[in-house]
Amino acid sequence: MAEPTYDRQQDAPIFIAAPVRRSGTTLLQRLCCGSGEAIVFGELAADDFFQLGQVMQYKKQMVAMGGGQRDRMLQEVIDGKVNQWIPDLLPFMKDYVLLQDKVMDSLCEGYAMAAGTDRRWGVKLPEWYPPNLAFWQQRLPASRTVYVVRDVKECLASARTMGIVTTSEDEAYFRNNAQQFEAMARQMLKPEQTYFLDYAALCDERAEEELRRLASFLGLTQLPAEVLQHRVGNY
Repeated sequence: MAEPTYDRQQDAPIFIAAPVRRSGTTLLQRLCCGSGEAIVFGELAADDFFQLGQVMQYKKQMVAMGGGQRDRMLQEVIDGKVNQWIPDLLPFMKDYVLLQDKVMDSLCEGYAMAAGTDRRWGVKLPEWYPPNLAFWQQRLPASRTVYVVRDVKECLASARTMGIVTTSEDEAYFRNNAQQFEAMARQMLKPEQTYFLDYAALCDERAEEELRRLASFLGLTQLPAEVLQHRVGNY
């Protein structure tokens, strides 16, 4: 009997993102992992998706713009016409696109296997470029994204303590990213796949209800409120 193949339409990873660092993505990661129903991998893992997403978007744009010419070049080489400039020779475009799809499917399938058969998988990345995240949402329609929005003053204070922001130029860049990335996220991310989380709601009397709503959105039984009592990386 053949092993079941990966189905990207059914794969339902959890993506955790934010416009800037020090927004609370690690807290959301810990909450999801604490549910016992998900393993959300960290930023090194998420970078695999960011980098591959960037490459694949470029590749598909390249195929759309020059696919016919590249197919003709390959056919000429197959026919023996090798005395021409061919350093960028590629497979036929339909095969090339299929190859890229397989690479992306293999990455997702690998992380799903790493999380275990009884747990959802996910990754978290603050400053995830919204068009890239939107690409993954479109590719994985059952995915769910938690986009954490925190008061930029609090993020800046933490970033200064950690040495992420040290100059006035750093602060201007940080503030600009916070504004632009959130605006792009609200415009580009799919509403049915995205939960915009106000970080402050986890820090006051709204926390219990917010966790219930968030768990329901993610399809998890619950998110453990006791995780909120433990400060980790408290800068």
